[in-house]
Amino acid sequence: MLNQIVVGSIIIILTIIVQVIFLGILSSKFELIRQLESKDYKHMKSPIIIILSVLWLVLGITIDMWIWAFAFLFVGEFNELEEALYFAIASFTTLGFGDVILSHQWRIMGALSAVNGLLVFGLNAAFLVELMGITWGKSRHKRK
Repeated sequence: MLNQIVVGSIIIILTIIVQVIFLGILSSKFELIRQLESKDYKHMKSPIIIILSVLWLVLGITIDMWIWAFAFLFVGEFNELEEALYFAIASFTTLGFGDVILSHQWRIMGALSAVNGLLVFGLNAAFLVELMGITWGKSRHKRK
């Protein structure tokens, strides 16, 4: 059990670092977003900014799920990449079909993957709420 908790915790830390880097890169563009929004055609730029931001964050989430897939391969839980990735996606998104399951030796890692997914999706949701406030002029960070 301790192995699962240690390995799972390391993976959670790694995926949170990845996601925070993606959020940080996007956050560093907030001033550019504000400048773009102050120009003409604001109504056309806001949706484009939101769409590109969501796609950027999905890329970070995708990397996180690949990290989990490789971790499952590394510990020997799966022999094929497709099966490891399928399980990683199902558990990270908390969908959990149950058609592919972990052995008793590593099953806690499935739950840790789900917890990790909840945290990452929560971070992204909070970030996107702030971004929408900025792009649509309703944020506390609004330029005076």
